[in-house]
Amino acid sequence: MARILIPDPLDLPQLAALRGLGRRGHACDVAWSFSRRQDRYLGKHCLGRYCHQVHEIPDPSASVEGYVEAVLELCRSGVYDVVLPTRGLSLETLLPHRDRINNSCATLMPTPAQFSLGIDKFATFDLCRKLGVIHPETVFLSDESNIEAIGSRLGYPVVVKHRRNFGGSRGVMMVSDPAALSAAVGDLAGLTDSRQDLMLQKFLPGTIVDACLVAKHGKIGGMVTQERRLMYPISGGVACILATVDLPELESLVVSIVEALDWTGPAQIEFKWDPVLRRFSLIEINPRFWATTGAWLKAGANFPALAVDLALNREPPAFPKLPANLRFKYLIGRTPASLVQLWRLRGRGALKDPRSYARTWYDFDLGDPLPDLFRCFTELRRAFSGGYKLMDQTLARAFDPSFAGEDWASREAAGALVQQEKAAVAL
Repeated sequence: MARILIPDPLDLPQLAALRGLGRRGHACDVAWSFSRRQDRYLGKHCLGRYCHQVHEIPDPSASVEGYVEAVLELCRSGVYDVVLPTRGLSLETLLPHRDRINNSCATLMPTPAQFSLGIDKFATFDLCRKLGVIHPETVFLSDESNIEAIGSRLGYPVVVKHRRNFGGSRGVMMVSDPAALSAAVGDLAGLTDSRQDLMLQKFLPGTIVDACLVAKHGKIGGMVTQERRLMYPISGGVACILATVDLPELESLVVSIVEALDWTGPAQIEFKWDPVLRRFSLIEINPRFWATTGAWLKAGANFPALAVDLALNREPPAFPKLPANLRFKYLIGRTPASLVQLWRLRGRGALKDPRSYARTWYDFDLGDPLPDLFRCFTELRRAFSGGYKLMDQTLARAFDPSFAGEDWASREAAGALVQQEKAAVAL
C-alpha cells in the first residue's frame, strides 16, 4: 500500500484516481481550495469512500506560489509516497517544481518539453511534421490573413482552434459559413488578444478515436483505444458514449510516437480517420489524465494505479488488453445534452444506436455514490444559475441545417472505411 496525495478538486479524473487507487488498496488524500460555500460544506464530504483526508490549500489559479508551497509542505511532511496531479492546471503549476517534489515524493510527470507538445497545438503539429504523422490540413493565422479565402479553400465546415489546449472543447469552434468564421476568430482571439494564436483546420467527418495510455521513458505500461460514439457537442467534443475498438495499425502508430518522445506520464492522443489519405490523422495530445480515465476501471484498465506503480519503480500487474465492443455511457450532465442535440437535429429515430455491445458500464457507481450525487447537485446548480447559456448557443449552431453535425449512420460509414483499410493492410 502507498499513500497518495491528489492535489485537485472533485472532477472526473480525480474521481477516477480515487476509485482506481482505493480499489488497489492505496490510501488517498486530496488537497484543494474549497472557496465556494457549497463546496466547503458538501464537496469536502462528498469525495467518496476512498478519500481519507482533505487538506485545504490555495487555488493555483489565484495564487500559484501559495499552491506550490502548500503542496511542497505536504510532500516534506513525510506522509506521502506519491504526488499524482490529475488535471492540467495542477500539473502545469507543479511541473517547474518537479525536482523539488521528487526530493520527498515520487511523481510520474512529463518533462516541460513533453508537456508543451500537448498543451501547445502549434508544437503538436510541428511534432507531426518531424515524425511524418499526418494531421488535418491546418493554416496558422497572422494579422494579415484573409480568413474568408482560407475558409473557402479548406471548405466548410471549418474548425477554428486556439493554439493552447484548454481541455474539453474550450478554445475550439466549428463554423459553417464566412460570417460565423469571422465571429469565431474574433471570439477565440479574445482569449489572448492575438489572432496569431489561432489556426483554421479542415474538418474531418467521423468519430474521434482516443489512444489512452500511461508510459515511462517511452515504454507504454498500458493502453486502451476507444471510439467516441457520441459527443457533446455532437459535432465534436467531450465523450458521452464510448466504445472500445481494436485497431492494431493505430496502436503501432501510437507506440512509435511515445517512443520518439520518450514519454513519461499519462497521455490521451486523439485521432480521426482521414477518408482521403486513408490514414489516421492526429488531432491533439492531452498530456495529462483525461476526462474518461475512469471509464474502463471495472473492465480492469486501472490507469491511476499503473501510474503509481511506475512512479515507485514497481513492476505493475499485467495491464489488460480490452476486447472491442465494450461500451461506457455517461449519464450525468453531458449525455442528456448531446441526446437533446441529436433529437432536435435528426428526430427521435436518430437516438437509437444501431450497434449492439458486449457489455455496458455507467458513470454512476452504486458502491461509491456520494461523489456522483455531488456531481448531480453541481449540474442542477449550473442549470438553475444560467450556466447552460453556452449550451444554448452550441445548440443553436448545431441546428443550422448547413452544419448538421453527425449521426450514428455517418459514424458507421466512417467505421466501415477503417475496416476496409484494415483489410487492405492485411492483404
